[in-house]
Amino acid sequence: MTKNLIEVDASRKTGEIDPKIYGHFIENMARSLYGGILKKEKPGMLSPWVVRDEMVKYLKDVGAPVIRWPGGLYADGYNWRDGIGPVEGRPLRINRYWSRYGPLTRVLDPHAFGSHEFMELIESVGAQAYINVNFGTSTPEEARDWVEYMNGDKSTFGGNKRAANGREEPYGVKLWGVGNEIYGFWALGHRGPAEYARGYLEFRDAMKEADDGINLVAVGADHYFSDTWNRKVLEIAGEWIDFLSIHVYLPGWERILGVLASAAKHGPEGVYRAIVSAPLELERRLIQVEEDIEKIMGSAGKPVIALDEWNLWWNPAQLFFPRWNLRDALFVSGVFHVLHRHANTVKMANIAQFANVLGVVSARGEKVHRTAIYYPFLMYANLSEPVVVETNFKGRTFSSPAFGGIQQMSGVPILDVSSQLSEDGETLVLFVINRDWANDIEAQIELKGYNPSGNVYIYLLDAPDALSVNTVSNDRKVSVSCSSADVGDVLSNYTFPAHSVTAFVFGGRDEALSVFC
Repeated sequence: MTKNLIEVDASRKTGEIDPKIYGHFIENMARSLYGGILKKEKPGMLSPWVVRDEMVKYLKDVGAPVIRWPGGLYADGYNWRDGIGPVEGRPLRINRYWSRYGPLTRVLDPHAFGSHEFMELIESVGAQAYINVNFGTSTPEEARDWVEYMNGDKSTFGGNKRAANGREEPYGVKLWGVGNEIYGFWALGHRGPAEYARGYLEFRDAMKEADDGINLVAVGADHYFSDTWNRKVLEIAGEWIDFLSIHVYLPGWERILGVLASAAKHGPEGVYRAIVSAPLELERRLIQVEEDIEKIMGSAGKPVIALDEWNLWWNPAQLFFPRWNLRDALFVSGVFHVLHRHANTVKMANIAQFANVLGVVSARGEKVHRTAIYYPFLMYANLSEPVVVETNFKGRTFSSPAFGGIQQMSGVPILDVSSQLSEDGETLVLFVINRDWANDIEAQIELKGYNPSGNVYIYLLDAPDALSVNTVSNDRKVSVSCSSADVGDVLSNYTFPAHSVTAFVFGGRDEALSVFC
């Protein structure tokens, strides 16, 4: 039988994690915003929309570092002026993008959640704001005015519009995106890479007039949609881009027929193996973007990558009724390991989306519950440290079938590992994903460059089986539990439960984190 060995060398630092990789995203589509983040204060059509207390709590619990808004495809049809001033005076309009798909994706837009409401949510959670301006159907001047309105002197625009919302001082939003998926025929304002790059520069110049200290995110493309877009955009505008975005949804809703055929052929276990291996597919696509940047920009380290939309998605129904299971939580955990490995190039990531639409949290009526993919965020955002150190696994591997946009793979490590060190060197955290469908896996752990002692805190993300689903009545079926053990017992030969994620926290902390226990 193959011996399984986890090697951690804390003396070999490989990257610096930006906390923004654990970021979130909300957009006015379907029930993500209205009926998700927001609920009616009281029953009735005329009752105002208010932010749910549960949403604020859950965003705080995961330490949401950054939230992206207003989109997404919605952003390229959004007039920011419709979302300011007294709420009762804001216009009711057709949702310029999502109305094309009918009532399920949101036809009417009441504009009850605008710039001020977004910033109130941001401030109540303690997150950083990331705002996408309308590149598709608007102008550089409109984008400049929005930056000025959010970050400039309160006297701008007549002096009383921001004050009408009880706010006089600037918000100081520093992260701004210019357009969304402009490479796609489905996007408002679709155009080629050269035209986009020239337009981006016009928007950048105008927005910088309002605040020269902002950082800008330009539209990049996954090679699945275009293998020439990134290099052409970078050739023209790369010197003036801070972040290049990429969106990856796996296995891809547009491949649903192939996905269904593969599911029928390989069964639940085959689908499981494909999904828990899928972070390696996402990593392959990230590497392609890194190579684009390296080819055009050299090794200067700019721009960095913003994976500002990512998730699983293969069925349109997941936009309305996300029923994520433990298998999907292992995928999310695996994505975090990918982002750790690429911490020097990927400096922001935003899962799509926080509420209802492929949601981390699900809400319907007055009832809210945390889905299975909420718990990886709770675990990694609270436990991971900033300094990535070299970590390797030697041992058993497996194969996984093709599943839509997820390629067939062989030699997939049965344990997926990632380690980080605190800046003071006192705390070491080791995350281990056991990808096995049904079997516990034993492994020895070797630590170099770090001398642990005493007890180690252990956090376990698991459920009764790989397809366990959280519900309104039980949103802790897939959850995180905590315990402690002697360091020697952990290192000598540890048994990792089937279909689970284990986090070991060595040193530096006097007690287990209360958010788990």
